[in-house]
Amino acid sequence: MNKPDQSNPTSATQIIVPLPPARCPSIAKKRSEDALLPARRWVSFSDLHREPFRLFFPTALMAGLIGVALWPIMLLGWTSNYPGPSHARLMVQGFFGGFIFGFMGTAMPRLVGARPLSAREAFSLLVLLLGNVAANTIGMNTTADLFFVGEITLWFGMLRNRCHTGNGRPPPSFALVGLSFASAIAGTVLHLAGRVWELSDSLEMLARLLGYHAFVLLCILGAGGFLLPRFLGLGLRRTYPASEMPSPEWKRSALIAKTAGGMILSTYALESMGWNRFTGTIRAGALIAYLCYEVPLERLRWNWRGTQWQLIVGLVCIPAGIMAAGWFSYVRVSMLHVELIGGFALITTGTATRVVFGHSGARNRLEKFQAWLTASAALMLVGLVSRITGDFAPQLQSAHYLYGAVSWLAGAMIWAVCVLPRVMRPDSEN
Repeated sequence: MNKPDQSNPTSATQIIVPLPPARCPSIAKKRSEDALLPARRWVSFSDLHREPFRLFFPTALMAGLIGVALWPIMLLGWTSNYPGPSHARLMVQGFFGGFIFGFMGTAMPRLVGARPLSAREAFSLLVLLLGNVAANTIGMNTTADLFFVGEITLWFGMLRNRCHTGNGRPPPSFALVGLSFASAIAGTVLHLAGRVWELSDSLEMLARLLGYHAFVLLCILGAGGFLLPRFLGLGLRRTYPASEMPSPEWKRSALIAKTAGGMILSTYALESMGWNRFTGTIRAGALIAYLCYEVPLERLRWNWRGTQWQLIVGLVCIPAGIMAAGWFSYVRVSMLHVELIGGFALITTGTATRVVFGHSGARNRLEKFQAWLTASAALMLVGLVSRITGDFAPQLQSAHYLYGAVSWLAGAMIWAVCVLPRVMRPDSEN
């Protein structure tokens, strides 16, 4: 069992997107050539598609701002259109999806020693994401779903191809990312089928559970199993020998990941049939058990440096929200926001901060207390509390929803101003 490297305070952040193995000659040559070039102030065109988070993170943030802003627009009487379907899609397909795709498009080629995205691939996928956001913004949800299915299918095929052509092997926990993408496609296809045929209530519920919740949860588990020990400075639970063929340890960990993913997916199927308390308990238990398997949580220590506290709060909120939604079904929608805002959103923005700073030569900033990061996440949590309490005070519900949306928007804007400008800065250390 490896211990965290305490002698190097940045060791936990330098592996945000690990460099490809040295046995890849073309990439090693490119790296040595780049070392001879003078430091650049701004990213080049090739940086934008080789590290697609620089394109997708700003687009994802824009989708989130629009998705949340739809509620104040309605509550203030500026429109009479109910924003529920567009809000949900903008947050999942645009906000969470954009961050997921930007991260995976940057990380996966490096992890497996494969070629990065080409300009045609990256910008074609960006056009699909922008089309999805635009369609959802104006209420064309069916068109947006078609954009999303096309986008996630292309992403899945592209990343799968790189896993087969690269010189390395992805972490075994990334099997959950494949299940995540499959869940998103299945849920969205069910939504599209509902436009043609009348679906039962259970199938409509299953579409939302797979397309909204399973998509994000499984992706966070898959990437988190590999990243969280590094981001939290905990050291690795286990290591895998580098070889062309998967080792027995790698196969065992991949099997455990697939088993956990299958168990979680089965709980969504049962929940769609009304088994709320049972499925909530089982899903939260499976999630916690898998995290304990992959992440040495017993070494965890609270601190306010960088995004560490934000990631810890997010990890607590996900199972807490799942349990609360299952056991208190009369306020199920409110309790789901604990998982979505307190869990998914905090982990997403915390991870995105790590990626942006790690790829712009500012890793050392994440080893110190950052007041603006703390203020941003705190405002998001204030928005969560206001959104939940609105359902317990019907006479003040609209005001609470409005305050909650404004608080979240303020936190997201602070994050955008302080983090996103660095997507245009290259990493001077590489």
